[in-house]
Amino acid sequence: MTAAVERIKSEIRRLPQDELDDLLRDIQSEYVLPAMDEDERSVEAAWDEEINRRAQEVMDGTVELISGEESDRRMDALYAKHGLQRKRVA
Repeated sequence: MTAAVERIKSEIRRLPQDELDDLLRDIQSEYVLPAMDEDERSVEAAWDEEINRRAQEVMDGTVELISGEESDRRMDALYAKHGLQRKRVA
């Protein structure tokens, strides 16, 4: 992306929520995304199936849910096992 686009994105991220909501409504009413091609629709459908499958596993209680802290601990251990240090996003 160009520097101009990056600057605009940065400015948008700093907008108060109400101004962001107004901007998004304006953009959505003025622009239409191009239709997805067959490959994109196929990928989208596959992800929808995966999301539904995982949600059903949670509702059925067939998967072990872990806390965010436990997930972080496991990821840190996995990175360390490979001699890497994980970057943390605030």
